[in-house]
Amino acid sequence: MKGKAYNQNHLLIFLFIIFCLTKLTVIKHVPLINDEAYTLTISRYFSLSYFDHPPFMMWVSYFLHFFEVIQLHIFRVPFIAFGLLTSFFLYKIAAKIYSRQAGTVSAILYFISPFFFFSGGLFIVPDASLNFSVAGATYIAVRLIFNNEDHIFLWISLGLLLSIAFLSKYQAYVFGVTLFMAFFIWKRHVLSTKKFYISLLIAVLGLVPVVLWNIENSFASFKFHGNRSSFGFDLFHIFNSIISQLFLLLPTTAFLIIVSLTKNKKSISVNEKFLILLSLPTVIIFNILILFSDNSFSHWSMVGWMLLIPAASNHLILMKSFKLHLITLKVVSVFVIVVMISSILIHAKIGFITRSFDQKIPRWDNTRELLNWEHIADILTKTLQKKELETLATLNWYDSGQLTAAFYFKYPVGVIGPNGNHFKYIDLTKKNFTTLIDVRLIHSTKHSDLSEKILPYNYNITDKVNIPFYRGMHPYGIISIISIEKFNER
Repeated sequence: MKGKAYNQNHLLIFLFIIFCLTKLTVIKHVPLINDEAYTLTISRYFSLSYFDHPPFMMWVSYFLHFFEVIQLHIFRVPFIAFGLLTSFFLYKIAAKIYSRQAGTVSAILYFISPFFFFSGGLFIVPDASLNFSVAGATYIAVRLIFNNEDHIFLWISLGLLLSIAFLSKYQAYVFGVTLFMAFFIWKRHVLSTKKFYISLLIAVLGLVPVVLWNIENSFASFKFHGNRSSFGFDLFHIFNSIISQLFLLLPTTAFLIIVSLTKNKKSISVNEKFLILLSLPTVIIFNILILFSDNSFSHWSMVGWMLLIPAASNHLILMKSFKLHLITLKVVSVFVIVVMISSILIHAKIGFITRSFDQKIPRWDNTRELLNWEHIADILTKTLQKKELETLATLNWYDSGQLTAAFYFKYPVGVIGPNGNHFKYIDLTKKNFTTLIDVRLIHSTKHSDLSEKILPYNYNITDKVNIPFYRGMHPYGIISIISIEKFNER
């Protein structure tokens, strides 16, 4: 028995080394997505909270900015650590409830999921710390509720993890409520103990910065997310969101989760009921939002699906028929996903998939999210004078974030108009901008009148220069450099 446990420990250590090395290998080769560049830009300005999300992700990046990191992919390292810790906690949850073998499979399923690989442990987005803190809190709660452990360090750890969850993303609020319900159902007597209140106090501290910032700013974050509910029924959006969730999990993992939920009720253990209670409300609530809003996103429910991975892992281990077929299908699906994502990344650089289209690039060929903004920044640096570079603006938060990051924060780029998100709350809004940058793809059909967009903000256009940029050897977009001047209101 000792030899078996020894071998399992070595297997687990080897597995996590592979996880870590894989992430560190790809870290340089995946360009910053819009959310990451935006986060790195606004996190240079410390705030109790932020317009889009609670502050934890920005606080981590704010700390790293003190070291004047030049290689922007280094900012991803803490989020890789969050992903590895999430895998570890899922291993511990499954090991406690099922077996160490199920725990190992849980860690693997989390790692190979497209969403959890990138947004759960690579990209500079709040899902990484949310998943880490939710998985960690779930593991601690299993020990407190079902193992009858009552150490003060466990209660403090639970409070800290919940605090980090509340500081990470608003989905954590649903998890906090369901976790309280779990204690009420299975461990009601602890709700009146001193240790529980200590844990609760630490957890609530994670709400304070968000609430204070929103009180100071007319509850801007809550209004922003509340306005996402369009109450419109879009069948295509619903279908697309469901398919997206299957893809983000991997269809084989989604299949295992669904099968594990539909088994005979009598065979569902108390521990499994606990996981279902913590996970399904998040899945159901955010899928209901998909039904009533065409401005919702499929990844909102992913933290709920994550907590069901241990059940899926155990079901895979216990399968008697078709297990080999399912494992083979899973390996093939991972290979297909890797090839597909690699192809997209290469295509974003050289455009090899649609090269035969010559200059008539089809509308579906949109790799704007993966543009080489450093190339665009180089063009602007060579074209504009320093004074113009110091007063640049765009019409949206994602272009301004990408350009600022591409300039390595030497020239912060502001936003003119309503699409500024947190840019509205930092010092850049006090500038008088002299140059507006508009980047569009050559096949874009959105040719709105820019003068109408900036006129309400007291700006006029005085000159405009268009410079083409290339993807590989072929034209792919236009950089419009627009000279603007501010006029006084009368």
